[in-house]
Amino acid sequence: MRIGLDFRPAMMATTGIGRYVGALSRELAPRCDLRLFGVFRKGNRPAVRRAPDGARLLAWPLPSRAMDLLGRLRLLPADRALGGCDLFHHTNYWLAEVAARTPQVWTLHDLAFLRAPELYPEPARRKLRAVVDEAVRRCAAFLVPSEETARDCRELLGYDRVFVTPLGVAPHATTPRLGTPYLLALGTIEPRKNHRRLLQAYATLRPDLELHLVGRRGWHDDEVLALAARTPGVVVRGHLPEDELRATLAGAHALLYPSLLEGFGLPVLEANAAGVPALTSDRAPMRTDAALCIDPTDVDAIVEGLRRIIDDAPLRARLIERGRARAGAHTWERCASETARAYEAILA
Repeated sequence: MRIGLDFRPAMMATTGIGRYVGALSRELAPRCDLRLFGVFRKGNRPAVRRAPDGARLLAWPLPSRAMDLLGRLRLLPADRALGGCDLFHHTNYWLAEVAARTPQVWTLHDLAFLRAPELYPEPARRKLRAVVDEAVRRCAAFLVPSEETARDCRELLGYDRVFVTPLGVAPHATTPRLGTPYLLALGTIEPRKNHRRLLQAYATLRPDLELHLVGRRGWHDDEVLALAARTPGVVVRGHLPEDELRATLAGAHALLYPSLLEGFGLPVLEANAAGVPALTSDRAPMRTDAALCIDPTDVDAIVEGLRRIIDDAPLRARLIERGRARAGAHTWERCASETARAYEAILA
């Protein structure tokens, strides 16, 4: 059996896609042949650069639009470029062109743009809706990271061919923290991540720790960046490469992730694995006893949460212990195993 997987920078984050692919290759061997498909712009190579044992890699320095045009013209659909597939797995918010006869599956991480459309600009909503509608039409099933996203598929799309494959995390080495500690807010700067309220809470509390904002610029981010610029102690660091990101997370006094809506909440799990206490939203699927959970819409609640996660040593110790246990139960091997079960069910 041959499985094709599109590994262009995936929504499961570049910190995870390589480990996921490796675990999936091991899980499928020897009964399946995993073939990885990727295209990339010059100078922007994909996260997976070398095929793991048991897999084959096809990565061309060709823009996605050019490759997709070749597929639409039926000159070179992605599955044919891989030598033919029994199943093709899409992992991002674009869908490679695949021959109609090939069964397809899609990893969908959330439907936040439908659940809370006010958090997205209209062009983004239209683009995301078009991709989702095409996936509903083309795919035999969706893979989702949580029961909440599965529920959204049923309620918002009327689509119930869904398999829950919770995301994983790689173990972090336990190393002493060096330098001056800081608070870390991790995530694309967009309204859903709730940076504005977090900055307001930070300015109210005025702790001795700096607040580092790490993540790409998104949409409607001008207000947040302006607020960050005039708030003493805030450092905007932008997007970081994987190694620097892991080191930055490991060196933080706490992760602050009071997001309004998520499909899973991977940064909190990454903090759990790194032994870093986390503050996050009290909304599912982020709600967990391995983090300090607060109402993300209440600035006063965020202020109180900040005070506790900075100063309450017994609380911090409990969160670190529970976080390590939670991270140990969420591995990429488990995610790969659930993915393989989904493949088998789809092809049965």
